[in-house]
Amino acid sequence: MLYWEDPIQTGAVFGTVLVVLLSLASYSLITVVSYTALTLLLVVAWVKLYSYVMVMMKKAEAGSDPLAKVAALQVTVPSETINKMAPCVAGSINNLTTELRRLFLVEDMVDTIKFGLSLWLLTYIGAWFNMLTLLILAWVTLFSAPKGYKMNQAQCDEIFGQIKGQFDEIKGKVMAMIPNKAAAKKEE
Repeated sequence: MLYWEDPIQTGAVFGTVLVVLLSLASYSLITVVSYTALTLLLVVAWVKLYSYVMVMMKKAEAGSDPLAKVAALQVTVPSETINKMAPCVAGSINNLTTELRRLFLVEDMVDTIKFGLSLWLLTYIGAWFNMLTLLILAWVTLFSAPKGYKMNQAQCDEIFGQIKGQFDEIKGKVMAMIPNKAAAKKEE
């Protein structure tokens, strides 16, 4: 889908979500949900009215409901699915809380410093963008970057190689400044 192999399906998914995100940038969530539901209700009513008129004019057979496929869709979540997912969700939550406790209680100085620097960088990102703007940018990037990379792979790989080299150089300098646990244990 991200490579736009079926442009109609990809465009429908991309456009729908982008319109919702842009709507949320201008209106409240309640307003967007209400207008979306109202639009859906009006479309369904129009289809029902259209099919009724076509049957009355003898241009369609009685009982031919264009929304029959939608009415046949299962909209409930089976309890077995929820039971299967519950341990995974609980495990993820437990791992997250354990990791956050470890980071906030400074059990590993290097990891806590990385976490603190990440939080500090997030304050700057938060000052530049709000979360909805970041979601819109991420959505557009998600649907444009893979196709752009596929079309310009050689040039992108060269640029990514240069960036990785510079990042590794900076990382080496920073890691040299941070005391290493293994070196500290050898000194003891």
